[in-house]
Amino acid sequence: MFFLQDLPDGRTLREFAQRYPEMDASAVNVCLKLLRIGSDLLSGFETMLSKHNLSQGRFLALIVLSRSRDEAMNPSLLAEKVGVTRATMTGLLDGLERERLVERVFAQDDRRKIAIRLTETGLDRLETMLPDYYRRIAGLMMNLDAEEREQLLGLLEKVNAGIPALL
Repeated sequence: MFFLQDLPDGRTLREFAQRYPEMDASAVNVCLKLLRIGSDLLSGFETMLSKHNLSQGRFLALIVLSRSRDEAMNPSLLAEKVGVTRATMTGLLDGLERERLVERVFAQDDRRKIAIRLTETGLDRLETMLPDYYRRIAGLMMNLDAEEREQLLGLLEKVNAGIPALL
């Protein structure tokens, strides 16, 4: 989450660039705008998902499980695919199981082995909310034509390639 709401204007960025020769004012401006938009996107998605009684983590767990509907998945692999820790996934699964959206399936030969399966109730929840989800994404992107979307994807890939410079 990026908290800064009052982004610096061009004059402020130029003043900082004079004090700090390493600063590329244009790069900082684009980076701050990208951080602000990314944070606003996440906030918007959280608000939309909450209308369906889901958090981002719970939603992503359901989506990943729905992609491999014919197979149960172990919690560690699910955590990796969703991008959360195993401890976080345990909490997400506890809540999803309470709502009967997923079920834990124990291996018959070894009860220490657990797999997670999307239930019919979980699939129904996705089927109910995904049209709204996709309609809202279409609305988000409606100001970009197909060519602009492809250009944006290419630019985002270039920005992504620069992330190691931050580390």
